Amino acid sequence: MFEAPFNWNSFWDLMTPEDAAATFRDEYGPAAAEAAAQCVIAALNDHRESDHRFWIAVSAELSKSDGTAAAAPEPLKY
Repeated sequence: MFEAPFNWNSFWDLMTPEDAAATFRDEYGPAAAEAAAQCVIAALNDHRESDHRFWIAVSAELSKSDGTAAAAPEPLKY
């Protein structure tokens, strides 16, 4: 099992976004991107700027895992 260093300040201190994406794929399977998106939102809401950037990088890594980019949402229709 992974053991975190005693004195760490950000997820960047623990692993790379590529390693985190691989761990999320193993742990959450098809829901990995959604789980990472929740981490993005949590870090943003907690004002953890460094962690927010980390989870954005993890999400980007997960979006290219199958060789395709994440689909852009359709514009709102009024």
